[in-house]
Amino acid sequence: MKNYILLVLLVLVIELGILFGVSLIFNTDLVNTMFFGSCLFAFFALIMSSTGDALSKNSQVAVFDMLLGSYKPEHEQASITINPLLVGSILCLVVYFPLYYLGIIS
Repeated sequence: MKNYILLVLLVLVIELGILFGVSLIFNTDLVNTMFFGSCLFAFFALIMSSTGDALSKNSQVAVFDMLLGSYKPEHEQASITINPLLVGSILCLVVYFPLYYLGIIS
């Protein structure tokens, strides 16, 4: 459990560092960069953590078409794996709201 929490905090620090760096390099507002960047990170983590979605089906169809085989669709249960990347990305989005509404970042 300690390793999991450590990895979540590491992901959170890395994402916040990337967002702060992007804000400095492109001279943009930190509030907007943090909100849109954390939404993008959370969406990317959600896509990487899910199985049984349209993206994996399209890749299966492409492989079968390439090998000239017939594709039989499998009814796969959609699931999401809760991993440190997903939790850290959602936590990065959640951290934005208190920082913004308390006036710490503006």
